[in-house]
Amino acid sequence: MPEIISTKDADYAYDIVKKICSEVGPGLPGSPQEHARADLLKKELESHLGTDNVAFEEFTFAPGAFLSSYPMCGLLMVFAALLNISMDHITGVSPWLTSIAALALSILVPLPFIFEFVLAFEIFDPLFRKKKSVNVIGTLCKPGTTIVKRLLIISGHHDSAPENTWLRFLGYGFFFLLATFFIGYVIILVMSIIQLLGLITDNANMVRNGTLDWIMMAYPIMPAVIFALFFTRKGKDGGNVPGAADNLSASALSVAMCRFLVKNPSYIPADTEIRFISFGGEEAGFRGSRRYLKNHLDELRRLDARLLNIETVASPEVVLLTSDINGTVKNSPEMVKSVVAAAEHAGVPFKVKPATLGTANDSGPFSKAGLKAMTLLAFKIPQQMVAFYHQKWDRPEILTIEPLLNVLKLTLEWIHNENGLSKKSSL
Repeated sequence: MPEIISTKDADYAYDIVKKICSEVGPGLPGSPQEHARADLLKKELESHLGTDNVAFEEFTFAPGAFLSSYPMCGLLMVFAALLNISMDHITGVSPWLTSIAALALSILVPLPFIFEFVLAFEIFDPLFRKKKSVNVIGTLCKPGTTIVKRLLIISGHHDSAPENTWLRFLGYGFFFLLATFFIGYVIILVMSIIQLLGLITDNANMVRNGTLDWIMMAYPIMPAVIFALFFTRKGKDGGNVPGAADNLSASALSVAMCRFLVKNPSYIPADTEIRFISFGGEEAGFRGSRRYLKNHLDELRRLDARLLNIETVASPEVVLLTSDINGTVKNSPEMVKSVVAAAEHAGVPFKVKPATLGTANDSGPFSKAGLKAMTLLAFKIPQQMVAFYHQKWDRPEILTIEPLLNVLKLTLEWIHNENGLSKKSSL
């Protein structure tokens, strides 16, 4: 092959990130700034593909719903705890009523978190204000292609996150407070069960032992509630988080890959369309990729689509995720195998891991629908998470060329391998 991808291509991606951060700044899901970030990416794609091969697909969603699960859990905790400690202290109200209500609310506490955040169901979305976001899609085929038999997608997302309050102020203390949140829930549930059992068995000591005291309210209950109620800070306009690594880095790399393939069409597989997509609304529960999937599902299945999603490119070592949506959805083994082969052939350091709690990406809806999809995560946890994740420090200055170049090499090798050509070549 006449040319390999180089640091110039990584530099180009880095320049896109700097341009968006300097000219637009942070872009919360559904904000005008998010749309402006998308518009700059669209113009970059058009400079390589022409205006006819780049599209905006607008969609409606409720950006406040996804992360509302935390404050909802916090409010349920407050009411459950107050009912527990007020048992037999409210004139004219049966202790049975307050004890049963405390237990019922304790059981309900984790449900918003489980259904909206962990499983990513849009159950609370109808309750929240709707806004518009946009997906940016560029399309490319080898010159002379008349029939497209399959589809490859390279994706990232251009929106940025609300600021994580506790990472911002506590650093590694965030993990202690996160543990406190779960401990607080367990304490309320267990104490409410003991209290009600004491009433059922007419055991005053058990009732007393099951009633929260002020020590328990001081820790873990109130810290858990405060953690949940103030989990994020949105800030004004587009927010506080520039999102250079998470995830302008990926969207810029998608454009850089497009630029390289336009200049080097011999790398484009025959009878194959490549789409370069920057999704909107990812930080609101990957609403952009979900809307795109819904609108194009029949076409994606017909073309045996394969999506390689890129997320937070800040570490030279790339994590290849075998699952998504907090580990609840398995990625295609065939897809994982092909990306592992690409990483090996490209000489890129990598690890293969399942998604854990807190790891959910734009590939998730595709894998859940049975399509071939997975995410590359070039991000070191917990070090880089504490350093800049969902914080105002996620600026272009934290990016380095090596991670960007590694992801470009891996992606190009994957496109080459998906062409069914030599499995032994190294780009």
